[in-house]
Amino acid sequence: MLTSHYDAQRTSANVRETTLTTLNVRPDTFGKLYGVDLDGQIYAQPLLVSGIDLGNGPGEVVYVATMHNSIYAIDAPTGTVLWQTSLGPSVQASDYTCRDIQTEVGILSTPVIDRESQTIYAVAATLEEGVYHYRLHALDLTTGAESMDGPAEIAAPGFDPLQAWQRPGLLLSQGMIYVAFGSHCDRQPFNGWVMSYAAQSGLAQTASFLTSAGGTGASIWQSGRGLAADENGRIYAVTGNGDFDGAQNFGETVISFWSNLSVADWFVPDGWSDLNDNDRDLGTSGAALIPRTNYLITGTKDGRLFVLNRDALGNFSPGNTQVQQEFPAVGHFGIFTFAVWPRELDSMVYVQGGNDVIKGFLLARDGFRPDPLTQGLLTTGSPYQGMAISSNGSDPATAILWVSSPDDAVHAYAAMDLTNELWNSYVVPDRDTLGSFAKFASPTVANGRVFVPTAARQLVVYGLLPTP
Repeated sequence: MLTSHYDAQRTSANVRETTLTTLNVRPDTFGKLYGVDLDGQIYAQPLLVSGIDLGNGPGEVVYVATMHNSIYAIDAPTGTVLWQTSLGPSVQASDYTCRDIQTEVGILSTPVIDRESQTIYAVAATLEEGVYHYRLHALDLTTGAESMDGPAEIAAPGFDPLQAWQRPGLLLSQGMIYVAFGSHCDRQPFNGWVMSYAAQSGLAQTASFLTSAGGTGASIWQSGRGLAADENGRIYAVTGNGDFDGAQNFGETVISFWSNLSVADWFVPDGWSDLNDNDRDLGTSGAALIPRTNYLITGTKDGRLFVLNRDALGNFSPGNTQVQQEFPAVGHFGIFTFAVWPRELDSMVYVQGGNDVIKGFLLARDGFRPDPLTQGLLTTGSPYQGMAISSNGSDPATAILWVSSPDDAVHAYAAMDLTNELWNSYVVPDRDTLGSFAKFASPTVANGRVFVPTAARQLVVYGLLPTP
């Protein structure tokens, strides 16, 4: 698990999970294994590397970034901290105009790991001698030491580190690191940015792109989901509120970039100005690429799911005739996150709106079935949950939807029957309590363990309990 939402397609799915099943995830056999106290809140998704040697032979290590600007390497079986590296003084949250995050801001986005060079890349926000900075760091996986001649100052003409919000997870694609920026609650002035850096060549900046060069807005935040990349190296981003003209300004737009950040293609929905005027962003959920198809899916704050042809986004068309499919998936306060279970012949897509239940939609080769194939019973007040799927391929007996929820709990559902809640962290509260939920933070499920970031400055790890 080397990147945000599990893969560069951003599916939020691990389809190689051979330990956890719908039969053994239940309160008497599954629960909290341990918690690791860290120095800050955790909004970044934990990343995991197996077979890495930190001095005691090959092992399994989870890497966690905090808002206090620390990165930890933790032994996954035991919770022992193997090393910790600080990336500089964090910024007090009160310095920003938006109070969406409390206390401090350091490493907000999910880092990315290059297994080949054994490097973890992360972006840290710092305040040093009255000057605000964003820097791209490259740390050795085995020691935590800075490498690749890092860190690199993130800068571009017109870029203001105090106004920018580095929320989307980092992307590693074809030797380049891509870093995207949004805004603080759309407080003016704001823009969106994408910048690229050579991963193994001194972290030199290779390109930058301003999403509203002739206007304002068009931030990229995607509720933390990283930019997506296909097998040909094309990059996909989704912007929120802002100006649009299809030339310099790309508000409410799905943008496809070539690797040098020149625009390859774009899509903007008919009615984009209504989305913009009423704060119903297209850019809330980011995009996912559906494996074995040319589909790109994205959601809006007004609750619609769009299916696009990633190879021909279609620009603008009255009536959205260039869209493969669109339909209202949730009814209230929109889609901020989703999870995709890619199967051999089709896929399942899971969403949940505010004051609504979780819904699972079937995405076949000819498009979505607009009525949910399955839906749950439990509603949630706000749609800020993190989601992930674990399965052993397409086997429904192993497919579990994991949700870290605004009710400060983790829930596990049978992916094909969302009325079947297998387990949640409230059933045995003295043993399994999560603590404070972290907004949009997805759990990482791998090798029989579920790693959950929290706003309580703790990594909480669940798994199969020792046999009495």
